[in-house]
Amino acid sequence: MTARYVIRPKADQDLNDQAHYLATQANPSVGHNFLLAAHETFSLLATQPNMGWHSRLKNPALAFLRVFRVPGFERMLVLYRPRLDGVEILRVVHASQHLEGFLRRDRLE
Repeated sequence: MTARYVIRPKADQDLNDQAHYLATQANPSVGHNFLLAAHETFSLLATQPNMGWHSRLKNPALAFLRVFRVPGFERMLVLYRPRLDGVEILRVVHASQHLEGFLRRDRLE
């Protein structure tokens, strides 16, 4: 079985939003490099799904959630769920987000 990653629609939107922000606030190559780094991170997590840390959130319904930083963009966090065949990328958020409050407003699906 080949390890793979699945990007949920909200995570895909997160990627697009962050790449656009970086491309307009810094320069287009930074936005492009962010996307490359994010997808390399997803591939790595797919092969080693327990690499990230548990979020330590109080909500027991989110006990499955794991977190990992995007190398080169360490303030960006990948929120993901390990699966039998890899990982499911749920969100990609900036570390300044208060995760508990953010996830309370957002349904991870």
